[in-house]
Amino acid sequence: MNHFSNKLIKWFEMNKRNLPWRNTDDPYLIWISEVMLQQTQAVTVIPYYERFIKALPTVYDLANVEDDTLYKLWEGLGYYSRAKNLKETALTIVEKYQGKIPSTYQDLIKLKGIGDYTASAILSIAFEKLTVAVDGNVLRVMSRYLGIKEDINLPETKNYIKLYLSDLIDHPTRSFTEGLIELGATLCSKTKPNCLGCPIKENCFAYNNSVTDLIPYKSKAKDKKEIIMQTFILKDLKGRLLLKRQTETLLNGLYLYPQVNSENLNYAIDELDSMGIQVLNIHKTKSYKHVFTHLVWHMDVHFGLCEVNSGEYVLVEEQSLHLYPMASAHKKIKK
Repeated sequence: MNHFSNKLIKWFEMNKRNLPWRNTDDPYLIWISEVMLQQTQAVTVIPYYERFIKALPTVYDLANVEDDTLYKLWEGLGYYSRAKNLKETALTIVEKYQGKIPSTYQDLIKLKGIGDYTASAILSIAFEKLTVAVDGNVLRVMSRYLGIKEDINLPETKNYIKLYLSDLIDHPTRSFTEGLIELGATLCSKTKPNCLGCPIKENCFAYNNSVTDLIPYKSKAKDKKEIIMQTFILKDLKGRLLLKRQTETLLNGLYLYPQVNSENLNYAIDELDSMGIQVLNIHKTKSYKHVFTHLVWHMDVHFGLCEVNSGEYVLVEEQSLHLYPMASAHKKIKK
């Protein structure tokens, strides 16, 4: 075992957090955790993961789950295409691989929603293969360790780090992979890293040259696109709320209240009328903002009554609203 991996693995075994997906070697459960951990912190994922695997303990359960149930389990985690891809991939695994998660990179990378990092993490963590998995935490740790001054968003930077680590990765590969990720998540943080507790600080360029605040270098993110929405919380004359199931990529499978992309309320009401929704009155208005990864919704929210002549919408009793997987942007609206 080399010096780097020896120190990293020893540190991890002594300091690792007790996360539920670390108590299993089931490739299915590790796959689920890795997908949930994309774009989401571990502490946030824990209750979602536990609820998800209790409801869908096997790949067969996931392959057969109703879409509304799946999205309800995912509700609040965001990036809902992840849930859609999970089910599609589960169906492929059942049909093509007899319900077993593939154990080769070539097979894993072909599956929907599994990219280079997720495939590598599954191989390293679930199958103990000498495969390097590089996520944002690993990029940060290794760019500081190596003194990389290039943009960490560049594919060349990631490839360089992956190549460098391929000479260092050692058994047990699970502890090596999770150790690097844990180091980035707990000590080598974006701001104010705890270098004194770091097991690899003695050879770390950023630590030895006091430049942890300058590395990693990341190019400035593009400004988010801002959109003004007229959003309607409408009940029909029987007191039922109006919802529509989304089919576009951003919120596919989730339910939203009627909504029109416009600054003008009268225009939005006319648009609803053309969709078969006649607004009878509006009695209150509030404003909400919801921030997506590359997008901001500014919502003028209107409460009122309507008559509906459209098959695209569902009418829901208020006491049953919790059964429908709602997009967080609309779930936050208080009636």
